[in-house]
Amino acid sequence: MIKMLSMDLDETLLSTDKVMTESFRPFVEKLRANNIIPVVATGREFYTAHRFVGEDLEIDLICNNGNIIKNNKTGKLEFVNPMSKEDVDLIMSFDKNDKVYSTIHVAREDGIDLLYKKKNFKSFEGVYVDAFRGRNLGLDNFDDYEGHPLSIVFAGTHDDLVELRRTIKDGIGEDKDKFNFHLMKIKREPKWMLEILQKNGDKFFGIKKYAENRNIKLEEVAAIGDDSNDKMLVENVGLGFAMINAVDVLKEVADVVSDYDNNNDGAIKILDKVLFGD
Repeated sequence: MIKMLSMDLDETLLSTDKVMTESFRPFVEKLRANNIIPVVATGREFYTAHRFVGEDLEIDLICNNGNIIKNNKTGKLEFVNPMSKEDVDLIMSFDKNDKVYSTIHVAREDGIDLLYKKKNFKSFEGVYVDAFRGRNLGLDNFDDYEGHPLSIVFAGTHDDLVELRRTIKDGIGEDKDKFNFHLMKIKREPKWMLEILQKNGDKFFGIKKYAENRNIKLEEVAAIGDDSNDKMLVENVGLGFAMINAVDVLKEVADVVSDYDNNNDGAIKILDKVLFGD
């Protein structure tokens, strides 16, 4: 029996143009009416997840790939799982490419969500850093900063990030198993991001913590997503869904693949069909 449902945002509930499906709100109410707890689990930070979900909707958000849990309506913090300063320093020791944007997502009380290294960029307009305008802070280096580091994100070309990932993994040797690496395409320039988190920095661990706090077993949890950062979650819960537009590695571990993509309400349609027979 499913008692909890985790839903991803980008390319799952959101269209490619970043519009939330209109079916989301009524489906959340349907879940509650059937005693299923709805949550959104996303790689996004709280601010943008909150905006997409809707500021007045009562639901909990598991953000930054499982590293922070907040109530969407009140902003009340339930859980934070920061990276250690030593791990951040280790990863940043490989930050040598001046063409790559280097950032740290943080939890702070002053509204700053993203720290970025200034480097030699003439402008940040239209790039990954600019997506956090008004909530970012430029630093000369990351030797000293305030806030709980939630994840490290490098933004650059696909080739530069593949090389950076290889360099980091080769450079830290056996320590590479301490981290999760997610290479993903993004809408803003320069089109690709490499996210690095501690090993227990994953949507799966955020969902696991959330479920444990409510005495829900993992086999009573369902989850849907589309990308590599959903893999551990989808393959370890009781019922795992992948979008038809998902990456192959996720489809391979999912119990169910949607009939329609994210631009055709594929997530809600398959969830409704499997959970309620509609």
